[in-house]
Amino acid sequence: MEKLLDYTLGEKSTERAGTCKWCFGTKNGKEYFIKEFLSPKYPYQDTVLSAEKKQERIRKCNEFAARKLKIYDVVNKCSDGNDVRIYEYFRYKQKFFLSMEKIDELPWTIQTIYSMPEIHKRFLCAVICHAVAALHRGGLVHSDLKHENILFTKAKTGSITVKIIDFDSAFLVSDPPKREEISGDQVYFSPEAWAVIGGMEAPLTTKADMFALGVLFHRYFAGELPGYPRDRGADYAGQAVLMGQPVTVSNSLPEDLKKLITRMLSIDPAVRPTAEEAYQCLQPESIKQSLRALPPESRPKYCTKCGQPFYGPGRTCRNCAPEPVPAVDPSPIRPPDPEPAKPAGNNGSFFRVPTGF
Repeated sequence: MEKLLDYTLGEKSTERAGTCKWCFGTKNGKEYFIKEFLSPKYPYQDTVLSAEKKQERIRKCNEFAARKLKIYDVVNKCSDGNDVRIYEYFRYKQKFFLSMEKIDELPWTIQTIYSMPEIHKRFLCAVICHAVAALHRGGLVHSDLKHENILFTKAKTGSITVKIIDFDSAFLVSDPPKREEISGDQVYFSPEAWAVIGGMEAPLTTKADMFALGVLFHRYFAGELPGYPRDRGADYAGQAVLMGQPVTVSNSLPEDLKKLITRMLSIDPAVRPTAEEAYQCLQPESIKQSLRALPPESRPKYCTKCGQPFYGPGRTCRNCAPEPVPAVDPSPIRPPDPEPAKPAGNNGSFFRVPTGF
């Protein structure tokens, strides 16, 4: 097996990785998610580059590392558990790496969540807003909020919780990206992101994340993207909004959700709610009470084999082999208990310089 310092690595993958590779690895008997950045590359033992070009490459690598360190420091300080903390960030020879705890995610698709009862969707979206609000309090914009970067997992208590991952596109409000630096999934880009890409002046703030969540929440509650004309030059909702085209929210949504998501999709960032306001609009306190009041037969169970929610007897869904032993009705999902803050990395620092660096 391949070794990376004191990590033993599994098979590497580029699936959903952008400009990175990733794998799972073990260290001292614990499993981690490990990401390898493909660029920039440090001129480690480089004998080809001229001294001038080598120094320029080193300067760019140092800037890259410093920017990442600022972002990861905010994540680690602001997270109460729903934003996955960075354990270590380091360079080994030419490459930069990071590691974070491995999350045993449930295989939930957008369709999985869409098929849930509305009260459970409200709960999950409220927890997502809670996690995003923590980042925003630290002045950090995630900038790539989408279903693939939101993991659903079981907490130690057995309840369902949410974990936000992948801060590769993140930036500080005080240091917004330039036109060529904007990255992420274009499906969720805000109108102001498209404006900057088009060469216009526009502020990039935490409200860009709220537009992305408006698109995502519409998919969770309505099962589809927000409506906009597909024949007027816009390929994405953010483009349509920027071009002044009507963007419609599904009439299938309850009135309060229609109003909330309509605000989230506004062209004016000031009109969009903050993550904390969206959290309050989803009424998590009433959700908790309502979930407790649900009769056992109305609560979903989660398949012990595939993790999908289902209703009915047994411990597995219809797609998996049935088990003869009936399940005990699980406790309803509830907001996760905050995880205690813990130091990330060696000696409380999540950036280290290996021997011979």
